[in-house]
Amino acid sequence: MSTHKQLREEFQQKAGVAFDAMFDINEQEQLITLVQREDRILQKGAELQAWLLEEHLKADPLANPAASEALRCPKCRNLGVRVTSEKEPVPRRVVTRAGRQEIQRWKYCCPKCRTVFFPLGC
Repeated sequence: MSTHKQLREEFQQKAGVAFDAMFDINEQEQLITLVQREDRILQKGAELQAWLLEEHLKADPLANPAASEALRCPKCRNLGVRVTSEKEPVPRRVVTRAGRQEIQRWKYCCPKCRTVFFPLGC
């Protein structure tokens, strides 16, 4: 797990790359029109957004709860049971407004209604 200081340094490095993509003298012939400039800014901004979201999801303290923690079924509110046999959570691919992300979630099943669910906090 990265520390706060390491994450800040990595972000600043990525922000520096984005800045150079806009202001480096060797990039200027690709940035003539307003549309070209805007496209570059939006691309670099999206890359920074996706990285920030990915790192924030990785750092989520609720992403790895104790196996004994009971969670409620989203359908019937009965207590769910973790059914993931692996030592690691199951990778889940989601599409967010900042782009595609992969998050790790534990798989649960409700013994009452047999609903399978991947709680957001897990």
